[in-house]
Amino acid sequence: MIVSEPREEIAAWVGGRIGVSFHPPYTTLAHVDRGRIIAGFVFNVWTAHDVEVSLAADRLTRTLMRSVFHYVVHQLGCRRVSARTRADNLDAQTMLARLGAQLEGRQQAYFGDCDGLLYAIMKEDFPYGLHAEGA
Repeated sequence: MIVSEPREEIAAWVGGRIGVSFHPPYTTLAHVDRGRIIAGFVFNVWTAHDVEVSLAADRLTRTLMRSVFHYVVHQLGCRRVSARTRADNLDAQTMLARLGAQLEGRQQAYFGDCDGLLYAIMKEDFPYGLHAEGA
């Protein structure tokens, strides 16, 4: 089941997985299976054209990815999604590449002990987006 509440619980789950804390305002989406979060997204730093997304997942599903695309494009009206990951997190980098993200830059010591990598996904490049919705 895809849920957007309780926001604080989803944000805490994602934050605990990636080592950050989130402070409102933000919105969330999560996939809950048998009462347990298996994937979560936190959306913050919205600029009307872009939203920053933080993600943690045990497993990603097409249903969740389509829900994320619909939320970002149709509800927020954004054309792109930005995401940061630790430079030493190869799993996250692989997942972002599979989702159509392009590496845009490196931010020195962004996570304190590690550089951050900035990625972006344009709505035209998102594999679960336009083609999946027939738009």
